[in-house]
Amino acid sequence: MNVWVAAIIVMIVASTAYSYYRQMSFSIVVSVVCVVSFAVLLLSAGSAYYGNSETMYQLEFIPHDLTDPGRLYTVLTSMYTHGGIGHLLMNILVVAFIGMGFEQRIGTRPYILMYFVAGLCGTLAFAGLNWGNSFIAVVGASGAIVGVLGAYVRMFPHERMSLLIGFLPLPPMPLWVVVAGILFLQIVFLSGQTNIAVEAHLGGLVAGYVLAPYVARLPLHKRVKKMVSQSALRKLATTPELKSIMRRIEEESIPDVRSAWIEHFLSQAKCPQCGTKLKVRKDGVMCERGHML
Repeated sequence: MNVWVAAIIVMIVASTAYSYYRQMSFSIVVSVVCVVSFAVLLLSAGSAYYGNSETMYQLEFIPHDLTDPGRLYTVLTSMYTHGGIGHLLMNILVVAFIGMGFEQRIGTRPYILMYFVAGLCGTLAFAGLNWGNSFIAVVGASGAIVGVLGAYVRMFPHERMSLLIGFLPLPPMPLWVVVAGILFLQIVFLSGQTNIAVEAHLGGLVAGYVLAPYVARLPLHKRVKKMVSQSALRKLATTPELKSIMRRIEEESIPDVRSAWIEHFLSQAKCPQCGTKLKVRKDGVMCERGHML
């Protein structure tokens, strides 16, 4: 493992831990890390073509890596590595415009778990269906992203969203229609010759769809819901953004989703006494200076 790969692994682990404990939007964090990882890949390649560089080889996942303890890390690094600018930008746009919406609905911590579980299942599906080919490799966050879409459509199938085809905006449509279209394209790609890792996409999609209800019900949601009353939250809604989130909390009928909105609200609100950030603890919600909500 060269120093470039080691730096990327440290960056992935550190950024994920920071997002988890500080509850900073993982959609933003993972997008930034993917961009920086691609920059590191370009820098490490020097004058050579980055796709054939030693760093790319050490980052990409090959099915038989599952039997090599020294290369198991590629299950993780391949999810942050991309084969080109177009590949990178497409994944970042999906995370930014779709993944971020789902993260706000279920909370940052469940979203992180869903992202990695879907990505892992996608990678395992790719490995299982290509086990006899020791020369085929996969890179990209697509398996995890499609898994997030699968989870999104399982929990909110009638959520409406707009998509862009090139620069042409499409009319808003239910999420299930979008995911059905993606699934159809994967089947078309699977029947033809393509360099797209369809197996990883399908594996991630199935995992996201099946596991979404379980991942979205992490204990943190129930703990937040029990500790914070809506009347206390209304007093903290002092900005237009917080007032908008407060309306979503009051209108939401699904308990676990309401708890996720409360978690998001608390991550944006400030202590009314000292103006510092709020933290959720076992004994309640308090600010960084110890004032209880």
